[in-house]
Amino acid sequence: MIKRFTIQVTLRIFIILLFCVLFSYFLVKNFWFSSAGIAALIILQVYFLIRYVNNTNYSLVKFLDALKTEDYSVYFSPTKKGDSFSKVYDDFNLIIKIFKRNKIEKEAQYKYFKYILEHVNLGIISIKKEDLYNHHSASEILFLNKAACDILQQPQHKYWHRIASNLPWLESEIKKLENGGKSLIDFGDDIQRKQLSLEVMEIQLLNAPYLIIAFQDIRSEIEQKEIEAWHNVIRILAHEMLNSFTPVSSLASTIKSITETESGATIGLNDLDSEDIEDINTAASTIKKRSDGLLAFVQDYRTIASIPVPKMEPVNVKGFLSEMELLMASASKEAGVEVSLLPIPANATVHMDRKLIEQVIINLINNGLHALKGIENPWIKLSCLVEQDKSIIMVSDNGKGIEEKILNQIFIPFFTTKKNGSGIGLSLSKNILKKHGGNLLVSSEPGVRTTFSLIFKN
Repeated sequence: MIKRFTIQVTLRIFIILLFCVLFSYFLVKNFWFSSAGIAALIILQVYFLIRYVNNTNYSLVKFLDALKTEDYSVYFSPTKKGDSFSKVYDDFNLIIKIFKRNKIEKEAQYKYFKYILEHVNLGIISIKKEDLYNHHSASEILFLNKAACDILQQPQHKYWHRIASNLPWLESEIKKLENGGKSLIDFGDDIQRKQLSLEVMEIQLLNAPYLIIAFQDIRSEIEQKEIEAWHNVIRILAHEMLNSFTPVSSLASTIKSITETESGATIGLNDLDSEDIEDINTAASTIKKRSDGLLAFVQDYRTIASIPVPKMEPVNVKGFLSEMELLMASASKEAGVEVSLLPIPANATVHMDRKLIEQVIINLINNGLHALKGIENPWIKLSCLVEQDKSIIMVSDNGKGIEEKILNQIFIPFFTTKKNGSGIGLSLSKNILKKHGGNLLVSSEPGVRTTFSLIFKN
């Protein structure tokens, strides 16, 4: 555009000079003016020509200065010098507008990415590569985020040599990786020890090599994960122990009520009939079986956080679920919920770890009792479906159900909708089924029916 503008100005000057020469020749030839008049006319024409060229150059210099100084407030008003000059001035204004818009967009992008980098947990430093070896450089650090200052326990330094003088070990490690690479570094004292995962990348920026130095304190992350893991194990144990102790406590209360009078005195042996003795024996047998299972479960979890390897054995499903029905009878009666066993094939058999699957069934029934609070005619049904390649034990209830938006989240560890829930029961149950080579699935129609399906391969 500037080239076109220059051509137009040159052409105009040429036309004006040509006109002056021809006009002067015509006047001389026809003797209209004297030599002095002709000289004065030529001087006048040259003056206007110089003025025209100066005005034109001034507009061009004004435009170039605006671009050089990034002064985008400059505006070229419409001119009366002709359509070509008006078009040139319009183009000047358009170019300035485009430069202004590009500058605003780049500043917005810079602030956006700077904001992101300032709020990540990854320490980031960017410097000129030559500053690693020139401690007298006046070049400022290109970028230094808050996370880097926190990890290195340094203030927001302006120059690299100040960080290097405070942390010589860091500069030494970066020099080893100046062409790119990763390493692990231990630093700090015995009280606050850190381990950095350090990565250095070299980039070319404006024909100069720069380094991007990224690092993260992985020791604190590891220690935090270890603490969380221990907390999770404790929560799992507490959750599962509570699930087991609740029915045991109910059965113990039943025995106590049978063997005591209303005043609290122990009744004599002669006051017990055969039915009472049979109830006491059944309750005591169930308590012992559940206590043994719980002790074994806790023993398996005492030294490890993972689920123990299942000890597989063939288990008759009908007998197994009947025991579960009896075990949860007191808790379900107290909650006013009918727990029933649907017809099950007598020969239905599943290979399982009885103690682990007991934990799953107890957890599912307890969840059902919680979901049935405030429901009219509440029920929980236990059933089994045997197919050619798999057997499915189902625990169904007519409780509140599970909303579709959270249906895929309920098996995520520590996700819970209960006010005081731990969010580990369903996650643990699913993992137990995975250890069995099976799966735990759920289907729910809120307010109608919710079914948890324990799937075992045949």
